[in-house]
Amino acid sequence: MKRLFKIWYIQAKNAAQTQLLTTKGGVIFLIGKVFRFLLYFVFLFSVLSGAGGLAGFTTPEVILFFLVFNVIDVVVQFLFRGVYVFRSLIVSGNFDLDLLKPLPSFFRPLFGWTDILDFITLIPLFSFTVWYIFAHQLADIGGLLLFFLLVFNSVLVGFSFHLFVCGVGVLTTEIDHLIWIYRDLTAMARFPTDIYSKGVKAALTFVVPVMVLITVPAKALMGFLSPGWILVSLFFGIFSVFLSLKFWRWSLKRYTSASS
Repeated sequence: MKRLFKIWYIQAKNAAQTQLLTTKGGVIFLIGKVFRFLLYFVFLFSVLSGAGGLAGFTTPEVILFFLVFNVIDVVVQFLFRGVYVFRSLIVSGNFDLDLLKPLPSFFRPLFGWTDILDFITLIPLFSFTVWYIFAHQLADIGGLLLFFLLVFNSVLVGFSFHLFVCGVGVLTTEIDHLIWIYRDLTAMARFPTDIYSKGVKAALTFVVPVMVLITVPAKALMGFLSPGWILVSLFFGIFSVFLSLKFWRWSLKRYTSASS
């Protein structure tokens, strides 16, 4: 793990240097991300102030769902941004060279690119979320500890889905559509998933595990989650990693490389 972290750090540093070569573009992009977040936050607060809540949750609780969604989404995107450039490795044939390196075969597809702008936005976003939690007394220390455990579980689920997408990319060279479907579905967790019908909730739990990814950590933070759901979520995170690794190895056996 120490060696892999060192390699990831070198790759992340090189990616950051590439991004910072065009400082003005990076600053404008960063301002755009922050402005988009603030605009949506103001819109959400304005709507909820008039409605008084949503699906039985108070306005501060619904806003916390929104903040947790953004924290987890940025963490997953920061860690697994390499998926977005993986298709070019397959099409160009450079993935052949990566398979010869003494690294896990999924290392370059998942961790091959790191967006430093995600990390820059994550620090103030996480700090504001922690301040908001204690300012509105939405959780205690025990809830925070459980939240961090379930965020780690969310990272496992995010790892599993992105690795599955990479496996599909090996078989079909198509990645972008699946990633954007994933982004659109996870965006549904900006709000408590309790607002959706039972069929939609089932799809967001077992097809694309948006509930495990976003809703479960948010509810655990506020003390709304039963011990059974916690155990089910942890089991789902571990089992999803197992399945994704099996599918990845199966897809690699059918990889024919660019030369063929």
